[in-house]
Amino acid sequence: MKNQTRQVFAALLLAAFSHTAQAQTGECRFKDAEALKNYLKPGKRTTPLIMAHQGGTEDGYPGNSMATFERTYSKVPCVLLEIDVRATSDSLLVVSHDDDLALKTNGKGLLSKKKWKEVGKLRLKDPYGSMTEYPIPTFQEVLNWSSDKNLILIVDKKPETSITRTIKMLQGTGNLYKSVLICYSLKEAQLAHKLAPQLMLAVGFNSPEHIDAVEQSGLPFEQLVALTPRELQDNSFYQRIHNMNIAASLGTNGNIDTLQTTESRPLYQKIRDSGGPDIICTDNPILVQSIFYKKD
Repeated sequence: MKNQTRQVFAALLLAAFSHTAQAQTGECRFKDAEALKNYLKPGKRTTPLIMAHQGGTEDGYPGNSMATFERTYSKVPCVLLEIDVRATSDSLLVVSHDDDLALKTNGKGLLSKKKWKEVGKLRLKDPYGSMTEYPIPTFQEVLNWSSDKNLILIVDKKPETSITRTIKMLQGTGNLYKSVLICYSLKEAQLAHKLAPQLMLAVGFNSPEHIDAVEQSGLPFEQLVALTPRELQDNSFYQRIHNMNIAASLGTNGNIDTLQTTESRPLYQKIRDSGGPDIICTDNPILVQSIFYKKD
């Protein structure tokens, strides 16, 4: 009888966890622009979606590496995978957070001044500064890998990187309808919308004045994601964004993410329970996943 009870209890736990995973994942296959737009629409969920900043940098995994992307994808259902796109001096698009190679690799100088034959030989440092075996991936490599994955790409195309080439590569690899392009200005967002009218775009919503500017920009609200301040704002701030039918993203990278888990856990929970941000952008996506969707 005890064994039967344990089996029933285990089955119930498994069913509950599967339901949670399904609830978060939803239909994480985006065949057209409408599917992603509807998935990111605010008001559809009580728990924020998880955006993995640089793919996540937990447990010694370096940001923007294929190994990190694989690990995060395997552990966070329908993750919003944020990547950074830069160009080498011979115009190859690569995935790297910084132009200064010394910050995250065993190289020196600026990535934008180096040819791929040199950049491709470098190895990435982990978050603690130790060398790893992982190389800098090309943008093409990441796009080929992601094309059949149930995830959302958040593409942080750096200002000096060609927006036209970036969008063409998203289109050419079948990733356009599962991507959100980060834009550093409304002018850039307007250009991106002209180049790819169905592409989802992320723009800064850092103040009421920024929201005013977006309202007058002519951009389609339903295709936007709002990048909001890293500090939790009053609910009225998020409500104004939600009234525009736009999802709001809050970043914890660089602040809450740097704390010990005993300190960060209640802060993540506060964001989850606030009813404000629809997306949390974090260096610790696997930890946040475990907090937001705990099994007990």
